[in-house]
Amino acid sequence: MANNKLSMRIAAVLLSTTMLASVPLTTIYAEDEDLNNQLSGIQQQMEEAGNKKANAEVTITNVSEQLHQIQVELDQATANLKNYEQQRMAVENEIVKNEKLLAEAQARLSKREGVFNKRVRDIYINGRLSYLEVIIGAKDFSDFANRVEMLKRIIDADIKLISSIKTEREEISQRKATLEADRAKVVELENKAREAQAVIQKKKDEQSAILAQAQNDKAVAEQMQADLQASSDAIRAMLQQRAAERAAAAAAAAQAAQSSGGGSDYTYVQGTGQLAWPVSGVITSGFGWREHPIFGRQIFHSGIDIGVDEGTPVHAADSGTVVYSGWMDGYGYAVVIDHGNGISTLCAHNSDLAVSEGQSVSKGTVIAYAGSTGNATGPHVHFEVRVNGDPVNPLGYL
Repeated sequence: MANNKLSMRIAAVLLSTTMLASVPLTTIYAEDEDLNNQLSGIQQQMEEAGNKKANAEVTITNVSEQLHQIQVELDQATANLKNYEQQRMAVENEIVKNEKLLAEAQARLSKREGVFNKRVRDIYINGRLSYLEVIIGAKDFSDFANRVEMLKRIIDADIKLISSIKTEREEISQRKATLEADRAKVVELENKAREAQAVIQKKKDEQSAILAQAQNDKAVAEQMQADLQASSDAIRAMLQQRAAERAAAAAAAAQAAQSSGGGSDYTYVQGTGQLAWPVSGVITSGFGWREHPIFGRQIFHSGIDIGVDEGTPVHAADSGTVVYSGWMDGYGYAVVIDHGNGISTLCAHNSDLAVSEGQSVSKGTVIAYAGSTGNATGPHVHFEVRVNGDPVNPLGYL
């Protein structure tokens, strides 16, 4: 919207340049001041865009460094998680193997207990192998003793085997409990590692969003700079076009005057010193581009500043007609005098005015009193010389 309004204002002023010869001097001054104000505003916006771009670049640098560190942390967290997952899988594999061993031991125990129980039943329940049979079947006492010893050895062997299998089963069961505890610990570490990874990933996502926003801000600022530079170039070109058209109009008017044999009482040639100094003082700021003392940026200075005390009388640089006497925005209280042949002068930032519009004045007439009204940092006289409304260096006419 702002660019559209600016374009409309630029177009309007461009249209007005085709009629400069018939435009009053006060309008020319006002239009040039408006263009320079626009240029000043654009330069301020460009400065702000530059600051935004610089801030975005700082953010991009800082966040990029943080993201690098976060990525290192994330890689470490991911490695930790993978390590715990591998540990858990290894423990689970051991648990599977241990459960298989436990099942095999239980099967052996069950089988051996079955044989043992059958033998016990045969001896004590079915009576197939009783002490009586051992005694009766023995050939002698020595044979009997051998048979009893053999039976005892068989029973002892079964008992030892069963005890051994039970011990093995208990050891396997204990190992199972240990492995289950190990798995629980590893799962806990794995969960913590996964949570840590999630926290770091969230931090990375947040910083990535900040980085994306900063990159977008930088791109927007760069585009704004480009757009503002284009507008600035357009206004500068417009000011140059207005100056060129005024110069052409002045040349045409001079040629017409020579052809008709007419003219005015004053013939002003650059560098002849026909204009008088409006006040006596030191030049504190020259003609041309400068850093504005108030706005702090480059603005075209269309005249010279002469440092004087508050209330110093300001004199007409030459005879002429006062075409403007009053308040003129940034100029403060100003007086514009038309000296003929397209030459005019302006004295600005006055504290008080001594002439009125339409009044004829002679060279040296007091027209105002110096001050610091408008955009000024202290008492001085801003003095401009214009040819057909185009500002020129006053030192060439003094």
